[in-house]
Amino acid sequence: MPTYVRVSEADLFAFTCRVFEAAGMPPENAALVAENLTQGELHGLGSHGVSRLLPAYVQRTRAGAFNPTPHVKVLQCQGSTAVVDGDNGPGAVVGTYAMDLAIALAREHRSGWVAARNSNHFGAAFLYTRKALREGMIGFATTAAVPQVAPFGGNAAALGTNPLCIAVPGGERGPIILDMATTVVARGKVQLAALEGKPIPLGWAVDAQGRPTTDPVAGSKGRMLPLGGYKGYGLALMVEVFSSLLTGAAFGGGIGGLFADFDRGQRVGHFFGALDVSAFMPLDAFRQRVDELIAYVKGMPLAEDTEEILVPGEPEARKAAEYRAAGIPIEGDVLASINGVAAELGVAPLRAM
Repeated sequence: MPTYVRVSEADLFAFTCRVFEAAGMPPENAALVAENLTQGELHGLGSHGVSRLLPAYVQRTRAGAFNPTPHVKVLQCQGSTAVVDGDNGPGAVVGTYAMDLAIALAREHRSGWVAARNSNHFGAAFLYTRKALREGMIGFATTAAVPQVAPFGGNAAALGTNPLCIAVPGGERGPIILDMATTVVARGKVQLAALEGKPIPLGWAVDAQGRPTTDPVAGSKGRMLPLGGYKGYGLALMVEVFSSLLTGAAFGGGIGGLFADFDRGQRVGHFFGALDVSAFMPLDAFRQRVDELIAYVKGMPLAEDTEEILVPGEPEARKAAEYRAAGIPIEGDVLASINGVAAELGVAPLRAM
């Protein structure tokens, strides 16, 4: 059985900063990437946190597959739209720049849309869209990913898990934040299960022969299953249009691997948007309507064996509150692995609380 230790948010962030600085990132970029992975871990998403991603990010940085000091630049800006080149920087650096630009454009034009190319894996999408909430805006983000999913009716991987995220500002009941892969689950959840030695549920993935599997190692070598069959495939294809085609980034098999292809960047594309609610109605009135919608949904009769109806983003917010108080759980072997990476760089180990 896996055993877990707990670490504090502050210690995890500081440790991850030190590791990325030792790997060659300047302090400001190391802090952006460390905050991205720490927040993923804090919100119960080890698949998008330090547990799974720190070793790969370090290896890519040291091999030159990530540019640790990118010159992110705007290639063109017309009205409420812009195109950004990430200079092969870490996705968290490129994504933060692009989302901030989308918000700035929305302040001026009531909506802002930014296509980013020449980037890399950017972590959890909600970390970008929630920036719009602070401005009273609806946030939007998509990203392409390494092919893991066959098109409906096909027998070879063509598209990534291609997540999309929409964050909606709320009132007293909080925001609604939908952050979802277009597969049944994110690929990272299968890889994290393999790291932690846990089986995966049937229906998440198939092995290399296309057979359903509960073995996360076999699932990692096989294919992820699309959400809702042909519907998930259709959503993934549309995310590819926004993230890869509209941005001028690589698509499909042209996207480099995160855990392979250490001789080149991934050439990933992302798409970000910000929509000013006050362009449609007063923000306070909208927040009240969001509260009313949440209350309406939560007031529905419960299905058997269900204790409560939740809205998107609520489970992750509750995890973050729990882990801030009690510490973030990290599986023992995973902790040993990331401490091994740190030791190679001369960084002191991450200690349990």
